[in-house]
Amino acid sequence: MYAVRGMIKTIAAAMFTLCCSVTYAQQSVQFEDLSFEAAVAKAKTTGKLVFVDVRGMNVQQVMKDVETQVFTQDSVAGFFNSNCINIRVNMNSEEGKKFAPHLAMLMYPVYVFFDKDTTQIDYVSAGMVAKDHSLLMGKARKALSEAQMRATNTRAITFTKGSWKELLAKAKKENKLIFLDAYTTWCRPCIMMAKNVFTLNDVADYYNQHFINVSMDMEKGDGPAIAKKYKIKAYPDFLFVDGDGKLAHRSSGYQEAPEFIATGKEANQNKK
Repeated sequence: MYAVRGMIKTIAAAMFTLCCSVTYAQQSVQFEDLSFEAAVAKAKTTGKLVFVDVRGMNVQQVMKDVETQVFTQDSVAGFFNSNCINIRVNMNSEEGKKFAPHLAMLMYPVYVFFDKDTTQIDYVSAGMVAKDHSLLMGKARKALSEAQMRATNTRAITFTKGSWKELLAKAKKENKLIFLDAYTTWCRPCIMMAKNVFTLNDVADYYNQHFINVSMDMEKGDGPAIAKKYKIKAYPDFLFVDGDGKLAHRSSGYQEAPEFIATGKEANQNKK
């Protein structure tokens, strides 16, 4: 009798453990075995974000902590499974090599949010999430809101091509300042300005109306001479130059849309 009771208790305990294990597995962020390109294609048809868990060959302890302590939270799992295409990318793999340009020189392990147009909206390091679990959900909600806003954008800053001499002549004829986006290909804030800010309707409308917009690689063509003339040492550098080549205003570094529009307005106020 006692043996039977013991057996029943053992079976019950095993069933309880199995039940809990199944529940636990369901209450977690579900990752799909997709390439980044396939995830983006799926995001376009579903209207979801692409959430990328970017890692190296070895899984660090902070990532294990996030997986067991954060990804398993009901609110986190529910949000990510409903609103994101969740994938993992190993940067030491062939897929990682193809994905590298989209990472825009971020250090991994890191969690990155992209919209359906591959715009990198936000990111947070695994180490920071391991220390503050609320960070991931904060970033996720902000990313979804921004992606939805970006889906309504149809305009971008129009950049004019030509030699510096031709651009100065155009600025003088039209009585406008040249807005010079001085960038380099290795500058991450430059990349983010081009993808995240120059493509917003409000920014595009203001800059297209008031300036002759020029985007110039400071390491090619007229770039080195311009960098020397205006003493450009950090990127991105935003210069506002009149038709005589005189500097009316300058600003630098990554700027969100409201700040960047304010920069343009200040430049116009300084125009003689």
